[in-house]
Amino acid sequence: MKMIHAQPFLDAMHARAPAALAEHLDPNVTLSSPFVTDPFVGRDAVVRVLKALLAGVDEFETTAIVAGENRAAIMLRIRAGEAQVTGVDDMIVGEDGRITSMTVQWRPLAGIVAIQQKLAPLVGVPALELVEQGRG
Repeated sequence: MKMIHAQPFLDAMHARAPAALAEHLDPNVTLSSPFVTDPFVGRDAVVRVLKALLAGVDEFETTAIVAGENRAAIMLRIRAGEAQVTGVDDMIVGEDGRITSMTVQWRPLAGIVAIQQKLAPLVGVPALELVEQGRG
């Protein structure tokens, strides 16, 4: 197994070219997002979410890649307005090198919620709200 689709996929993300993403994704790809409980499943659903992400953020930057034979950790930084997150996308590829799974892990929580609120209407999910609890 080789990571032959990982770099072209990232290149398409940086070029903000969502139409070019599909060819690098397995038809049954899953995307686990910090925005929702259940993963997005299938190429069309994942491309729809990635298209919304690219439309809704101001900056998407890969800061490092650690890759093995069939798995890569993509370190990144994303900014939408004043909200900024850093994180890791855990990417797994199949026998043909196409991406079969992506698990998104971002921080800090306040940044996740702020970006999620901006993307929620684009993805069709309810917006989250961060509520600070009083100290007891």
